[in-house]
Amino acid sequence: MRAERLLRLLLHLQTRGQSTVAQLSAALDVSPRTIQRDLDALSLAGVPVYSIRGRAGGWTLLPDYRSRLTGLTPSEVMSVFVGATAHVLADLGLDASSELAVTKLIASLPEGTRREAEYARQRLLIDHAGWDDRRETPRWLDLCRQALWEERRLEITYGETAAGDRTGPDDDGRRRGPFAISPLGLVAKARTWYLVAARTDGRLRTYRLSRLTSAELTNDVFTRPADFDLAAYWAQSQREFQASRPSYPIVLKVRDHAVRRFRPTAPMLPADDNWWIIHTDLENRYEAQAAVLAQAGAAQVIAPPELITLVHDAAQQIANSH
Repeated sequence: MRAERLLRLLLHLQTRGQSTVAQLSAALDVSPRTIQRDLDALSLAGVPVYSIRGRAGGWTLLPDYRSRLTGLTPSEVMSVFVGATAHVLADLGLDASSELAVTKLIASLPEGTRREAEYARQRLLIDHAGWDDRRETPRWLDLCRQALWEERRLEITYGETAAGDRTGPDDDGRRRGPFAISPLGLVAKARTWYLVAARTDGRLRTYRLSRLTSAELTNDVFTRPADFDLAAYWAQSQREFQASRPSYPIVLKVRDHAVRRFRPTAPMLPADDNWWIIHTDLENRYEAQAAVLAQAGAAQVIAPPELITLVHDAAQQIANSH
């Protein structure tokens, strides 16, 4: 366990640069005292790690030092070489160079690890797009990427959304702008691009690129917050977004072939032959009504009682009209 922690500590300093003991303690989830002992151990082992004193100080490595550690496990190799998503790289204009980069990375690995990488690449492919996905044209993607790289503010106008059509954090349907933002990160979720940015008042917001009605790169530069973590922010914003969505929990009895059309919120339970009890959650009773009717008898409502009535009345109206 300690050997793995020392490796993580070394790689953290190598990739993140100068860090305080408190930052290293939080990153490795151990006490500051343990970090101090590990830093001493690295130094005794000949790793050129040293401390910089003062208010802006911390621990760092000599500028030209790079470890030659190549001890990737098979699962780590798979995560690196199978994780690329083709359409995201294509949107960024990186698809042509990605294959060459992967080839170079594989060539740099030890023989055994190289075999693991090739084995995984030939057998696993991750495609996050659904069959009926309609890819949005990322009109402002190149401009946003330029602003991110150059740390320059954008002036944008954010367009209206249809009432109730919230598809991401902060996407609340109001027209906004023009106003200035400081871009902090781009996120590709399935086939949709989002821009994470700071408003002039410091508040962080997420903007769907397809709903920008204008965007202009300014000459106004900004300083990126040193403690901003894009992955952590996105995870938290997603949790908050999911918690804010309308909720209408229902219980259904569903035939085998229709089970995949619902997203269970609890383990499914077997019922009669070829039937399952499913707990799921939709936005409102009318969406639930439509979802049940669309199964043409392959889904039956168990709860709530009002949905049973809604489905019964709608089915009766359909029968009467035919």
